[in-house]
This record gives sequence, structure tokens and C-alpha cells, in this order.
Amino acid sequence: MKSVFYCLSGPAGHPANEIVDAIAVSAVFDQPVAVAFIGDGVWQLFDQTDAEKGKNTTKFLSALPTFDISEFMVERESLQRQNLVERFNEIRASDETSFLNHVEITDIEAIRSRMRDFDMVVTD
Repeated sequence: MKSVFYCLSGPAGHPANEIVDAIAVSAVFDQPVAVAFIGDGVWQLFDQTDAEKGKNTTKFLSALPTFDISEFMVERESLQRQNLVERFNEIRASDETSFLNHVEITDIEAIRSRMRDFDMVVTD
């Protein structure tokens, strides 16, 4: 079963923690997985987590390529609304090992189109 996970919530808190756990379970069972960051979920791409509020989702997400997950998308409009495009590009340019180098910036229509290829859609 192919699954796409939508990260819609900021990195700190229960919804973000649950979605990263679900991604991990799918990856362990060798299911095809894609991850999309939309809305406040774009913050999960940046180290913003308060240890008292939950897991550091950024560190966990950085490990996902080792689980053979290679499809990561971030909605361009969400990055723009959060004023994160420049920061995103600076991190990618300055650190070739950054997880952000695995993430494709795309528009919401491309994400929706891609979603049609999956059997299960999971949101936080």
C-alpha cells in the first residue's frame, strides 16, 4: 500500500509527533511513502522543536532517506507565506548533507496530482 503523509502542523506538539511515528512505521514495513509539508508543517523542516513539547522532528526527518524514502515535497506557497524560502535555499546551499536537499519545492496542484497515485493519505 502506497502512503502519502501530509505534515500540516508545526514541529512541536502531539500531531507532529504522531505523524513522524506513522511515517517510521510505514518505512519499517517497506511501504512506498511520500511526505508533503504544507501550511505550518513547513516548520518541521527547520529545527524549531522544544524538547519539553515533543520529539525533534527535524532530526527524525533527516533520517528518513536511510529508510529508502526519497519523495519529499514542500508547498512553495506555504514557504512563501512563512517567509522561509530564502532560509530554505540558504541551508540547502550551505550544507550539502542537509535533509532539505532531499525536499522538492512544488506548488499545491503538483502535490494534489501526486496524491492521486497513493492508496492512503495520512494527515496530522
